[in-house]
Parts: sequence; C-alpha cells; structure tokens
Amino acid sequence: MANGDHGGSFVTGFLLGGVVGALVGILVAPRAGSETRAQLIDQSEALRERAEEMAARMRENMGPTLESVREHVDPAVDSVRERVGPAVDTVRERVGPVTEAVAAHVPGRKADSVDGADAAVNSGEKA
Repeated sequence: MANGDHGGSFVTGFLLGGVVGALVGILVAPRAGSETRAQLIDQSEALRERAEEMAARMRENMGPTLESVREHVDPAVDSVRERVGPAVDTVRERVGPVTEAVAAHVPGRKADSVDGADAAVNSGEKA
C-alpha cells in the first residue's frame, strides 16, 4: 500500500509541475492578452482531459489490486470474528451474575443481563 501512495504522490507532483510549467511558459511568451487567455483555456481543457484519462487508468489498474486485498483481508477478518466471538460470550457469562448482583443493590434498578448494564453505561446512567 505504501508503494501505491508514493506512486500517487509522484503522479500528482508530475501533473502539478506540468501545469505550472505550461502556465509559466504561456505567460512569459510575447503574445496579446486575448491570445494568451485563449491558449490557457485550450491547454487547461487538454490537461483536464489527460488528468481524467490518467485517473481512469489508475482506477482500472487498482481494481484488481483492491479485489486481491479484499480476498486476503476478508478471511482474516472472519477468522478474528470467529476467535473473538466465543471470548466475548465467555466474558458476558462471567460478568452477567456480577451485574445482576450489583443491580440488586441499587434501589429502583434491575438488570437481567450484561446487556442491561451496557444500556445503562451507554445512556450515561450509573449502574
């Protein structure tokens, strides 16, 4: 991914340098103002079209790379979910009775499960 970032930075710098160079060249050239403005408009349209073409090519080139990353990352994410899920369930099983015991000592409150404590925490209330 880091290499893609450096490539994007290079392309951006290259395009920006080209635009600045073209503008300086046009402005320094001895022409009438109307001719210079017309030339600037023509060149800016040409540069915009080239930039759009380059962006489209980059999207085409990056598409397979992004798909490859998804193919590798999605299974890893699923694996982490499979490993963490049972641990979360175990924590809920162990914390549930403690939550119920604490809720029993708070006047006017009752908690049926850990989710009840989560609701109290998320609402900003004291458990």
